[in-house]
Amino acid sequence: MNNIRLDQMGYRPGDVKKAVVPETASGFQVVRVSDRAVLYEGNASEPMLCAASHEKVRIADFTAVTQSGEYRLETEEGSSYPFFIGDTPYGGLRKAVLDFFHYQKCGVTLDAGAWSHPACHTTPAYVLDASGQKTGEIKDVSGGWHDAGDYGRYIVPAAQTVAQLLLAYELAPAPDAGVLDAVWFEIEWMLKMQDETAGGVYHKVSCETFNALNQMPDQERGELVLCPVSAATTADFAATMALASRFFPAQKDRLIGAAGRAWQWCLANPDAPGFQNPPNVKTGEYGDDDSQDERFWAACELFIATGDEAYHDYIKSAELSTGLGWRQMGTFGLAAYLLHAGSKAGPDLAARMKSKLLSAAQDIMAQCETSPYGISLGLSYRWGSNMDLANNAMTLLLAELFENNIQYREAALEHMHYLLGKNGLNKCYISGLGSDPMRNPHHRPSVAAGQAVPGMVSGGPNGNTKADLILHKHCAGLPPMKCYVDHIESCASNEIAIYWNSPVYFVLAVLGL
Repeated sequence: MNNIRLDQMGYRPGDVKKAVVPETASGFQVVRVSDRAVLYEGNASEPMLCAASHEKVRIADFTAVTQSGEYRLETEEGSSYPFFIGDTPYGGLRKAVLDFFHYQKCGVTLDAGAWSHPACHTTPAYVLDASGQKTGEIKDVSGGWHDAGDYGRYIVPAAQTVAQLLLAYELAPAPDAGVLDAVWFEIEWMLKMQDETAGGVYHKVSCETFNALNQMPDQERGELVLCPVSAATTADFAATMALASRFFPAQKDRLIGAAGRAWQWCLANPDAPGFQNPPNVKTGEYGDDDSQDERFWAACELFIATGDEAYHDYIKSAELSTGLGWRQMGTFGLAAYLLHAGSKAGPDLAARMKSKLLSAAQDIMAQCETSPYGISLGLSYRWGSNMDLANNAMTLLLAELFENNIQYREAALEHMHYLLGKNGLNKCYISGLGSDPMRNPHHRPSVAAGQAVPGMVSGGPNGNTKADLILHKHCAGLPPMKCYVDHIESCASNEIAIYWNSPVYFVLAVLGL
């Protein structure tokens, strides 16, 4: 295996450019592919231990190379994959990561090449109670995105995904017009998931069990079941609808009305328990026993959308927390308040929020400084580690808005380099891109079509190898950064998900890549 690790797509002229090379490679050259001209020679750093990959490595810094072209980095150990230096080295990467959401559409006839299929999951869903019994109600909840490698649709990860895409649109120097159309498709489905009478929001819709891995969406024909309302889901929904009201002015009243009804449900159910799958339902659970962070985010978005001081009072009494993953959503609330409360903000409260956000960024930077790869995971590689990585990069870019620190931006870019090949396996974790991309995702349409949908972000290394049989077979005993297998049956390391693509899209858009 090639042991020179760098971004397989490339670098912009003015960006920091670092490769990770073996301990035995003390010197290196940057060689132009077309004519073998040596543009740069340098000495690699002193050896460093990478605890996550159990290797001693060196860093080859070739930031000085700014001339556009296609290159390889060479050492006495061998040659890297080719890469580009230029103003647009990433080509269609950002578009591919966004277009992924088109391939995940449910309930419509999909025109998508090898992954085309007739409309799927169009029948009404049976509402279940907590014991798994049908209540006698049925509901049309067609539409939205399939969540991951399966065909379930879940509100909790949908909220994270929508928020990250809308924030990307808001904060990108050159936003992509297609974001709003993509997001509205999901929001229309989310609106269907609300109980219009009580205001609560159903947790998810799926069949009772997963279908075969090689079936297209229209081939899953089991009964659809709608799982009970949950607190985290309802608060997430309230936050997302209030947030969306800024971006869809023609729908503002409808969205704020839906958000307000969900909030009233939250107030009426302060001690609602966390969600658990009803008996016989075996699809993704997304259980969350603590909805306080989701309620805080909802209050922040509703305060911004309405100016109602009742929401402000709730915010002032809430515990501040951070997080951008579906289980911890506090950073969404902090960012909303700091960016949009304006003159209505409480100065002391805003200062505490800013301190909380910057402290999270500084913790991330401290991890980056100990890693030869410049990333922030330490030894914590869990299911969806690439989401954690991208969420950390997003946190850094949000922090940069409030503390002018170029190191935040540079570290966020290093996280993208990791995803694009600068990692312990020299693997590009985005399908269809780079010299060695993820090719065999745990993703039903890709398996059925015999080829991976492009632009999908793999879950990435997972140190808990016992999470699936294939991962354990290939990776038991390996260091955490190397616990990954590009195999369709490795759901624990090679599944895809809408909420893994969304933070990667945010980082690409805000960095202008």
